[in-house]
Amino acid sequence: MSGVRVYLLPGLAADARLLRPVAELVEQVRLPAWLPPERDEALSAYTRRMAEAVAAQHQREGGGEMFIGGFSFGGQVAMEMVRHLSPLPRGVVLICGVRGREQFTRAFAAQQVMGRFVPLFIQRRLYGPMARRFAARCGLSAEHTRTLVEMARDNDPSFLRWSARACTSWTGEPDLCGVRVWHIHGQRDDVIPDPRSRADLTLPGAHHLITWTHAREVASFIRMAAGLGLGS
Repeated sequence: MSGVRVYLLPGLAADARLLRPVAELVEQVRLPAWLPPERDEALSAYTRRMAEAVAAQHQREGGGEMFIGGFSFGGQVAMEMVRHLSPLPRGVVLICGVRGREQFTRAFAAQQVMGRFVPLFIQRRLYGPMARRFAARCGLSAEHTRTLVEMARDNDPSFLRWSARACTSWTGEPDLCGVRVWHIHGQRDDVIPDPRSRADLTLPGAHHLITWTHAREVASFIRMAAGLGLGS
């Protein structure tokens, strides 16, 4: 087995359940939990803390080479973590990732801004219905629809509000000190589209939640990018 371990972060309003199908196919994948943000914490400070937490986990497991990445907002955090990691990771993988502000559609940006002003107790009531509509739009199975609804209801509104602000105020892909970025995207992703077609691999017909709908393709891409070989 390769000595490389892969640390993947979920996206907005998501947790490890979003990435679990990939982790079940690639034994080197680890799914660190989000840290609670401190009050009014800047993304740079948050990503330093996440880098420290992931590096500590990596050392507990024996060290060696590291490969990091994430889904959507998780990919933004992973890229920002690079500057706080020593030694540098072998690479970064973006799953339906954001590489520039042009990927934020007007509807997405407006939704995040509105979320800052809607009372938290109302937001909690909306999570379930919104998740069901989103699941239908992405063509999710009944099992994944239930998981999405559960994940939405378990979401911490204060973390979602902080992460939405951090996501939409991000200035773009940082200097990664020569670390390669690998990018896989869904062709029909209308949440975070890839207008410049910058992805290394675009999955035909795929929507946003490709870790559920195309887990094997995502797992194979990560194995290739991280140099893990063909097996899991």
